[in-house]
Amino acid sequence: MIVIRRMLLLGLSLGFSIGALGCTTKALPLHSQDSTVDLLVQCERDFIQGKTDRAIETASEAIRATPDRAEAWNARGFVYASQGLMGRAIEDFMKAVELNPTNATYQSNLGIAYLESGMSSSALRAFEQALQLEPQSARAHNHRGKAYRYLGKLDDALRDFNIAAKLDGQNATIYANRAVVYALQEQYGQAKSDLDRAIALNNSSPEVFQSRGLIEMLVGEFDSAEKDFSRAAALGAGDTMLYYNRAIARSILGDSAGSHKDYENSCQRGYLPACGLSKLSSPTVSPKF
Repeated sequence: MIVIRRMLLLGLSLGFSIGALGCTTKALPLHSQDSTVDLLVQCERDFIQGKTDRAIETASEAIRATPDRAEAWNARGFVYASQGLMGRAIEDFMKAVELNPTNATYQSNLGIAYLESGMSSSALRAFEQALQLEPQSARAHNHRGKAYRYLGKLDDALRDFNIAAKLDGQNATIYANRAVVYALQEQYGQAKSDLDRAIALNNSSPEVFQSRGLIEMLVGEFDSAEKDFSRAAALGAGDTMLYYNRAIARSILGDSAGSHKDYENSCQRGYLPACGLSKLSSPTVSPKF
């Protein structure tokens, strides 16, 4: 028996937001004489140009010059987070929140860094603080929904995603994230509907195509699943489980050559259960999350 293995889409919503000043010029005064503002403008330029080390140093210089400016700490936390340095990002976001506890963006950024670090309970508290400051924030509801899901509180997660969808019905990430909860509740029709909507709004995400392929596998739509897995691969997805599950779909569809290639690909990428499965011509499928 071959099992479809892959937790559904982990989410597309973990995007840090810099808000006013922090590494973005959107809210800067046009003729500022503030040296910290000038440094943060330079931080943004460095970051956009891919000079992340220089962006960190520029933000650090702003912090040394004016350590009481929350936007400088938030800016450096953003650059750290973009590099996956979540421990340092958390420290900087915590300082930004300490200096300006009424800024919902800083609270959300702290929550995202916690969530990325696997600290779901701490993330939940940060998002709750953000929502106290901005109760109608679709972004914060979306993020808190993810925290609830990671904590296994699916009903609470679904409630937050429903609110987020009402507040921002054109945000593909909200539908993609809500689809995960529906799938975990075995409401596959609603999950697929949300993934269809997410793709209609943004058809450039390999994760969403991969997730829809999984739902289609679970309901026996193997041809559609194979096409969605292939689209995910074309968009750059390199997930080991993508090739494993496409191998199953192709085997069931009678494409033994394609199935063999995908099993081998999955095996080479380190998924040992895929090794040797190319010899199975007609596997049975037992969907499992």
